[in-house]
Amino acid sequence: MSPDAKLSQEMWTAVVRYAEKTRPDLIIHTGDVVFEDPDSDTDYEFAAFQMRRLTTPWRIIPGNHDVGDTEPDPYRGLITEERLGRFRSHFGADRWSVSIGGWQMIGLNSQLFDNHLKEEEADQWEWLEHEVSAAHGRPIGLFMHKPPSINTLSEDLFVNKAVGRQSRARLLDLVEQGAVKLIGSGHLHEHVVVYSRGALLVSAPAVGAVPVGEAVWQLGLRCNGVVEYRLSNDSVRVRLLREQDLGMTKGTPC
Repeated sequence: MSPDAKLSQEMWTAVVRYAEKTRPDLIIHTGDVVFEDPDSDTDYEFAAFQMRRLTTPWRIIPGNHDVGDTEPDPYRGLITEERLGRFRSHFGADRWSVSIGGWQMIGLNSQLFDNHLKEEEADQWEWLEHEVSAAHGRPIGLFMHKPPSINTLSEDLFVNKAVGRQSRARLLDLVEQGAVKLIGSGHLHEHVVVYSRGALLVSAPAVGAVPVGEAVWQLGLRCNGVVEYRLSNDSVRVRLLREQDLGMTKGTPC
């Protein structure tokens, strides 16, 4: 979000209104909350104000637009302690754990995976192991900015659209142990749903990244929208909400 990104503002207002009407238990923002520049104080202040319009519980995790990126070809440069500090000062912790309806929802900072801030990365893995253990068998949904993989959790492919191989292998271990049932992400700006090795992998589109009516199929559907999760026991239902679903009359179906 940015005061200069008019489409994003319009879409976000539709999201806020939809949340007011439906009152979800939790809203999760999977990163790239600032429009483009992780060093823009103006965009950070604007995005923080917009998030505070929500009156239902919400959590957020950082994306590469917010705190920088990892190698190779880092978008807007590498993640830094200064950028992490800016995110935390506006939005609080960059990792969190919330219990909802028999599920444990865990937010992770994927920008710390396989990167040069080794102490920050090690602290997060230690914290995650504790949270998984503390879930005591409840199904776990992990949320992070970058998806764990492009096609399957066991693939050897690495591009900067997903986390690195080392982190992917550790996440796969958690899935194969039966702990993690769902992994939700953003980053691709596309809606993708894949079932891999016992976990549902869901990528959410962006809010306001695509001109209305110009959605296209790439890895998934590149469009504007949000993902709605409905949880019951150890099952989850996923639904993509487009502009028209959020009450925007200008939205046109793909």
